[in-house]
Amino acid sequence: MSDNSSPITAILVAVLIVLVLILVAGGLFVLYKSYTDNIFRQVFSRPKPLPQVDRSPKQIDRSTLMGRGKNWFYTFHNEWLGVRTTSFDGCKLSGYYRPSSDSTCRSMVILVHGYDEAPAEMAAYARLMMRKVQCHCIITHMRAHGMSGGKNFTWGLMESVDLDAWFAFTKRRLGPYCRIYLVGRGAGATACLLAAQQKGFDPNVCGIIADSPMTSLTGYLKTSLTQSTKMPADWIIGHVRKVAQKNFGFDINRCDAAAHASSIKVPVLIFQGGEDEITTPSQTRDIYDNLRCRKRMAIVNNAKHFESYEKSPAMYEREVQKFIESCISRLVKMGRL
Repeated sequence: MSDNSSPITAILVAVLIVLVLILVAGGLFVLYKSYTDNIFRQVFSRPKPLPQVDRSPKQIDRSTLMGRGKNWFYTFHNEWLGVRTTSFDGCKLSGYYRPSSDSTCRSMVILVHGYDEAPAEMAAYARLMMRKVQCHCIITHMRAHGMSGGKNFTWGLMESVDLDAWFAFTKRRLGPYCRIYLVGRGAGATACLLAAQQKGFDPNVCGIIADSPMTSLTGYLKTSLTQSTKMPADWIIGHVRKVAQKNFGFDINRCDAAAHASSIKVPVLIFQGGEDEITTPSQTRDIYDNLRCRKRMAIVNNAKHFESYEKSPAMYEREVQKFIESCISRLVKMGRL
């Protein structure tokens, strides 16, 4: 009796072990999928609800250059007109438009903020550009930010195409021979650079100023995930990539400002913090090295993410001045001025 039962017992134990292993593996897969799905939502979903109005913060730190820019923006908020346009996919985009004091001016500066930021974050840059060149200004609310529509933010891919709507808006206001300058930071800078890589990029754009551009979405995810989780970043990115492909219809590897930077024809000025751990100097250098247009990269050694202007305002403004002058000189040589 015992001799016959031993093989049966061994088989039952083996089956039980296999079932346990299957259940454990299934449980781990469910946890993995749940975790990576949550990462996907954190990366792409709208960071904040759509606000009814853009209210001034109760307190603004005016001891910083950026804070003084915000204070200036909200103090003279009535000089910025709320404007709207519609992007390629029907997404309603909002922005603030400040006309130049010179009604004959044909230059427009379009400013694009970073991820999870408001237009007021670009006020200091707008104020700087207005001092360096006679211009009109638009500060955009990027899609899925502020008062613009959209449920998902795509880190420069759709946002780069959204800029076409603002180019069209500018031409309606200023005419077909207007001059456009783009100023972006973080993911906004990436959107500007990705836009310039596209075939048929608007010839009215004269130059791009990119502050701390994100080189690639996968690189950004790898850096941030390595700091926040012990799970291999490539495992997470692989699943996020599949979900993005299914939901959006594009490969997130396309969000790479360095890969096709050689196709950019307009002058580019890049600012980079030497101690930036989010968009690192080595990553930004990849963009710069691949550029084949007129280019300049200014590194502020003691600056962290988005701190270049704050840490070295005189140098920053001097570089912007020289860049605008070089863009104008280029236009003169091309017979466009």
